[in-house]
Amino acid sequence: MRPKVLYLTNVLASYRVPILNILAHDYDLTVAYSDGKLPNVDMEFHTHKLSTPKRFGPFLWNKDDISGLCDSFDVVIAVGEISRLKYSWQALRRHRRYRLIYWTIGVSASYTKRYDEVRRYDFIRDFFLKKADSCIFYSDYPVKKNLGRGYDKEHMFVANNTVVVAPTEDGAIKDSILFIGSLYRAKGLDVLLSQYAKAYAENANIPKLNIIGGGGEYDAIANWIDDNNLSEKVQLLGPIYDENVKSRYFARAYACISPNQAGLSVLESMGYGVPFVTMYNAYTGGERLNIVHMHNGVLMESADDLKDILLDIAFNSQKYIEMGHKAREYYNSYRTPQMMADGIKAAVDYCMSI
Repeated sequence: MRPKVLYLTNVLASYRVPILNILAHDYDLTVAYSDGKLPNVDMEFHTHKLSTPKRFGPFLWNKDDISGLCDSFDVVIAVGEISRLKYSWQALRRHRRYRLIYWTIGVSASYTKRYDEVRRYDFIRDFFLKKADSCIFYSDYPVKKNLGRGYDKEHMFVANNTVVVAPTEDGAIKDSILFIGSLYRAKGLDVLLSQYAKAYAENANIPKLNIIGGGGEYDAIANWIDDNNLSEKVQLLGPIYDENVKSRYFARAYACISPNQAGLSVLESMGYGVPFVTMYNAYTGGERLNIVHMHNGVLMESADDLKDILLDIAFNSQKYIEMGHKAREYYNSYRTPQMMADGIKAAVDYCMSI
């Protein structure tokens, strides 16, 4: 019989489904989620809807019998967010019947604080993570950090964060720059627009800018485009969920730019063979660490660098095409969905062996 594995999470995001489908080939997998609805995609695993947790300050409490649910499985993988009290409680159970794994970024990260910037709560995170049978991290940074901090090296595994990309055809004509993601101020889209306007004032032939996404800043961005008479150069396309449609915009892009935030769009961009441009100290869950400056992407010291990068794309476009080739090589060699699933599988198999 295949091992019974439970994954406890908050949102079952569509981008996670392909990785979970791979795991479902090896395990009798159930995903228990508490927030939102099921994505409209094919799922090869069981699902279990939990109640929406109640918030008490920074903490979240599910009314469900999480412990009883976990007892029906051989291995439980839980989102390693200590604020989710019933998930954290599983580490404190003395006689649990299952092996426990926390799947976590492993350091502080948010849209308001830089990656591993806040360390005053590390001891709390350490307390719970060390009591699990294993930990899965989004990158190898937490593994390196935790060596010598009381963690057992054999208990730590890495499943490098990534996403599935649609098949693409080489040879598409490059003619644009791309921004993709939810439209909110923290990402620095206002910085990109202002620097684009400055670059356009110096060279009206810079590639057009395509913006894919929806969110609270949509109307403000639309007004900015009209106010600056850039409707022929900047296209606000709204959210696009069809991967085949998105892939065509990536195929035409010299670069994907997000000044202040570098999440899974870094891997998506690399998978499509497009270099990602962001700040060295961008908000990230660790995905920015995949970028090697001027090899498979660009890391800026200051937002003021962006105007020169936009002009450089216009004058030296072949350089960015070559960086895109390097980005795709990196994705194919180190960051495929199968590789991410293999990292999770290694942790599960380890737990089944101890």
